Amino acid sequence: MVQADKKELRNPPQVIYAKRYLQAKKMLNYDKIYKIGESFSNKPFRGVIENYDLAEPEISRGEKEVSEIVPVKHSMGGKSLYDIIWTTNAYPLIVSERIIELFKSNGITGWKTYNVKIYSKKNELIDQKFFGLIITGRCGHRDFSKSSIVLDKIGIYTEPHIKGFYFEKDYWDGSDLFMDNPDENGNTTVFRFCSQKVVDLFKKEKIKNINFTNLNEPTLAIELYKVTLTDNQQFKMEQLKASR
Repeated sequence: MVQADKKELRNPPQVIYAKRYLQAKKMLNYDKIYKIGESFSNKPFRGVIENYDLAEPEISRGEKEVSEIVPVKHSMGGKSLYDIIWTTNAYPLIVSERIIELFKSNGITGWKTYNVKIYSKKNELIDQKFFGLIITGRCGHRDFSKSSIVLDKIGIYTEPHIKGFYFEKDYWDGSDLFMDNPDENGNTTVFRFCSQKVVDLFKKEKIKNINFTNLNEPTLAIELYKVTLTDNQQFKMEQLKASR
């Protein structure tokens, strides 16, 4: 019989998990957490993965393995390759070898990669190394009850919105790159999040074609997206409506 290590007996897996959870929760400061998004510029190269089985969201979330090299062809935009390549598939995020080396040299956590090849508008192979980015870090799914209620614009109209993007139980595993866990119905998203460390690194290295939004800032129209509110949020919304 193999005897358990004394350290393991003192710290069984459930205890170790609990300690990590509490440590990550202590570190969570929404002032220093950001949502990763596109720059929506028409200038950079935008790709497409024509085989949709190789562009599924589960791949970007690290929940499905890719064993082959994924071709990424020019779809829109210019021919200039930035360090960040977005795709018309919506889910995949392609990054340069330079980004990967920056992640490694700066100790950025919560990621791995799969291999891709980039093709030009003329369908010619471009001799530059890029990788598909897989995000392995995790946080709680979105908890709308933590958001404040504000008035914001939808076109020319001013309507009630929730403000702030916050996680269930404030859970975050401490990774620099992370995505949300499934909700109670098993639904997942491809929202990508990062720490202040990543934002500072990209700013220092002048990485373009990417936007970072602090999680205290995003607003979402309540009626348009049928957001379920708490009683307190509902009361606040009615107050704001009456004040218009």
